[in-house]
Amino acid sequence: MKRIFFLSIIMFLPVLFSLTACEDQPPTQYVPVPFLEAYLIIGEPIDNIVVARSQPITEPFDYSRMMVSDAEVTISTQDVEYRLVYRVRDDVGSYYYPDTTLLVLPETQYRITVRIDDGSVMQAETVTPRSIAWTIPPRDVIHYPQDTTQLYSHDSLRVAWTPGNSTEYIIRVTALDTLGYGTYLQPPTDEINERTNNLPFETPQSQNFYTKARWGFIQTNQAPTVWMAFRWYGRNDVSILATDTSLLEWFKATQWGGRSVEYREQYSNVTGGVGVFGSASIISKEVFLVKRERP
Repeated sequence: MKRIFFLSIIMFLPVLFSLTACEDQPPTQYVPVPFLEAYLIIGEPIDNIVVARSQPITEPFDYSRMMVSDAEVTISTQDVEYRLVYRVRDDVGSYYYPDTTLLVLPETQYRITVRIDDGSVMQAETVTPRSIAWTIPPRDVIHYPQDTTQLYSHDSLRVAWTPGNSTEYIIRVTALDTLGYGTYLQPPTDEINERTNNLPFETPQSQNFYTKARWGFIQTNQAPTVWMAFRWYGRNDVSILATDTSLLEWFKATQWGGRSVEYREQYSNVTGGVGVFGSASIISKEVFLVKRERP
């Protein structure tokens, strides 16, 4: 399953604490808040459902203590209920449905219920969007130009896809191999991969320098993929996400235009906790970005 996480997504847990003056008594004991991060991808099994608890900012972050591994998690649709199971893969714990032949359907209402042993109950609903498909897929091989500001219209990486339910879409470009480059050429060479460095403010000191993906959203079902979307040369994945409203608004609130450290209730569609339960149709195409010609 292709994870959306923005993920490289950062869990947007709330910071709930009291501010007191120097002469006041210490704050009351911190009360953890249940958190849900769940995405259903059309045509894929139910997987990567995260149930966690927030942690106080006054203590060291403990990933294992944050995760809730013994919750009762069910997803239901059309009067059928599916019980999810917890597992750990690559040191990351999440819930999934063991029958991988059960795939998420388009334009279908799903409801999730999470019961935790402390009595907390989280619930949320999503209606999966219409499936989308490429009408103009990305090209297999793209030659990065010497000067990206001097382009003819036919040089742009134009892509298009069938309309979804919404007029807004998320676009993601992800580097698939930040090391290998020459091994994919004909004939193969020992040349290693490198960054495009097309954003001058992305230095080794910047927050996003070591991430492999760039995200954005557009309000049309066709667009040129701008050169700045590529962080690395070589193998890249270009994906379009047609999402439900909850996932789109969560993305805008937590990933677009800066991240707020303050949790706001309208960011979440989860009752009894915080987080998001969303869905999306995803189309992807692998492309190979050839390095620019050296002057």
